[in-house]
Amino acid sequence: MRGVLLRSGDGRRFLVAQLMDSMAGGLSLVVLPWMVLDAGGSRSLAGAAFLLGTIPYLVLGLHAGEIGDRRRRQPIMVLSAILQGVAAAALPLVVALGPAARDLPMALIFVAGMGVTAGRVFVDAAAFGAVARLVGDAHFVEGQAALSLVWSLGFLIGPALGGGLIGLVGAVEALWVEAAGFALAAVLLASIRLDLGPEHDGRPQRARVLSGLEMVARDRALRRLTSVSMAWNLTVNIFYALIVVFARTELHAGGPAAGKMLAIGGAAGLAGGAVAPLARDRLGPTGALRIAIVGSAGAGVALALAPGLGAATAAYAGLEATGLCFITIVIGERQTRAAPAQQARVGITGRMAALFASSIGAVVASAMVAFLSAGDVFAVAAAGTVCVAAVSLPLLRLEEG
Repeated sequence: MRGVLLRSGDGRRFLVAQLMDSMAGGLSLVVLPWMVLDAGGSRSLAGAAFLLGTIPYLVLGLHAGEIGDRRRRQPIMVLSAILQGVAAAALPLVVALGPAARDLPMALIFVAGMGVTAGRVFVDAAAFGAVARLVGDAHFVEGQAALSLVWSLGFLIGPALGGGLIGLVGAVEALWVEAAGFALAAVLLASIRLDLGPEHDGRPQRARVLSGLEMVARDRALRRLTSVSMAWNLTVNIFYALIVVFARTELHAGGPAAGKMLAIGGAAGLAGGAVAPLARDRLGPTGALRIAIVGSAGAGVALALAPGLGAATAAYAGLEATGLCFITIVIGERQTRAAPAQQARVGITGRMAALFASSIGAVVASAMVAFLSAGDVFAVAAAGTVCVAAVSLPLLRLEEG
């Protein structure tokens, strides 16, 4: 990646806005489960907080992709970021007006999380298409790599920031920071002067809505890549859905210690995402993906077997590094196969597939943690990740797709 989006003021504003939006969204992945536990919710409900945050992708994803390829993308992203900010501010505003955080209704916590994610669906879909306008066809792959890296960075920094803020000011006050991040994203997106599209391809509306799914179905490499990434997301997201519960109940970590663990994992994940383009160039997409998926399986085993916080932190860092490398390459391979006029639909289709699998993983995690310890659930997830890696190795042959 050569920093093509950093060469223009609009590109820089776009990247920072995407960083703020993803970072604020990542913060809620830690804060909302913590609030569920503080409000007296069970470990299963805390895992469900992760799950409910993904539902809007599954319900709205195809339509968000269609809108992102048919309507002006800049207003879509601005209004969606504003919606996210309102949803994030709802909980601390309610607490400021009356009930204590421990008395918040579980339904309100879940609705706020879903509101944040609903806005994110439309930001994501429009952003996939906006990159083509910002960098042009000659630098399209570099632009998508930069966007993927910024998203990864935000979703790594966000949980670490959330853990730190929980220790410093509490979970409720941390949501004011989240809302401020969304507000800044909206301002930056509104300040972009370049027309961000969309392009028009003249196809009927039904084809527009379904074209992302149709492209995956037609392309053999995409079918394999989607199947593998869905299986991987299902098993790995059992770890992510319960990482807060695991840190708090199994490792006996408070807010600052959990924040440190997540911060180290975030830094490792950033490194993994940053080296993904180099790994792809040196090893090819097939070799890089195979190494990353095997590495994530090994890290999952190490996390499940970790005897203490230090070992768990190292294993979690390995999981984040290999996982972000894997995801960055997956996104790049998918988007390079899509035409500029299909970027929003194909991009959000891939995101939907990943989150559908993640949701299943979260359901499994929430169900199992109701009668097993978080450590035992992690052992099951580790075994599943090893099986996925073993089955996937012969399927990851992208050069032949």
